[in-house]
Amino acid sequence: MDLSKFDVKKFWEENDFCRFNFNKKTRIPIHFWLDDHFLFELIGPFSTVDYYSNKLYRLKIHKKANDILEKELGRRFYSEEEFDPPEPIRFEVVMGSRVVISEGGTPWLEPAIENLDDVKSYIEKIEKIDIKKVVTPELLKAKEDYENLTGKKLRWGHMTRGPATIATSLLGTTNLCMLLMDEPELMDEFFKILKEKLVEYIKNLRSYCEVEYDGIAINDDNCFLFSPKLYERYCAPILESLFRNFAPRKEDVRYQHSDSNMQHLIPILNDLGVNSVNFGPEIHPATIRKLMPNALIYGQMPPFILRNGTTEKIIEYVKRDMQVLKDDGNFIETPAGSVASGTPLENIKLYMWAVQEFGKI
Repeated sequence: MDLSKFDVKKFWEENDFCRFNFNKKTRIPIHFWLDDHFLFELIGPFSTVDYYSNKLYRLKIHKKANDILEKELGRRFYSEEEFDPPEPIRFEVVMGSRVVISEGGTPWLEPAIENLDDVKSYIEKIEKIDIKKVVTPELLKAKEDYENLTGKKLRWGHMTRGPATIATSLLGTTNLCMLLMDEPELMDEFFKILKEKLVEYIKNLRSYCEVEYDGIAINDDNCFLFSPKLYERYCAPILESLFRNFAPRKEDVRYQHSDSNMQHLIPILNDLGVNSVNFGPEIHPATIRKLMPNALIYGQMPPFILRNGTTEKIIEYVKRDMQVLKDDGNFIETPAGSVASGTPLENIKLYMWAVQEFGKI
């Protein structure tokens, strides 16, 4: 398809209006982001260790990528800010996980335990962690300096990983699955402490930020590992506590991202009051709408269709989403997960065009 006359600058102007004036939108907006996996394929090969550890090197990579993306897609997607916002130690590291960075990969979390024999002592250990020590005087000074230099206010604690995914990072995925089957009472204790510490962690971070919060976003890809029964026992109480503490009002956002096949959990999430979602590509948008009639749906383009699909197939999926979801309007066209690494820029541009063409209201 010839997209040479497709005005990407004009597209983004209309798109931003529709996203940020949602009740006055003239078409369904699109939303997608390009992560570091995508960056490595677009610009690579380059040293990923240097990328994560060297600010000037990272800026050079971002500028090179943005120059390409702005020319092809009309927007610069990667940060070129002179100052990086200071961030607290992430919750999983506070709880004992270790961040590993190696060549050719993105940062990875190693479990906090080595084997199942360590679990009881580990639970005793995390119960004693002093969450208040996460925010140090040095971190607060860095926050103050950043806000003074940029005029921007930091918003710590607006997003968290969900209980299932945190648990896999702390215990290891295989260990977690075995413990859920063989040591259910021990897992009751683990998830109880996890709930208390996570809520305390977020409360602590937010107490230092002079901004208004409007809810909380939860990323929980690994929730698909839990059956409904297990999820209700171990994970749902944590979501209940997060929403009670950080999204208590009807108008507050209760966002859940889970780019896995977790359809079996959607009724539970709906009952918990989740009102904004981005789910895995195996789940049909009609199913999401049926099970969550009032939720804002971000979806539901399958990333591998976007990467590998023909022109006709990509357009077919955009039309499907529009036919199912456009009438109620509570919908933002989004990849069901993220834009997969190696996705051709011409496919992304086609995706944008199709949303403009078939998303008109």
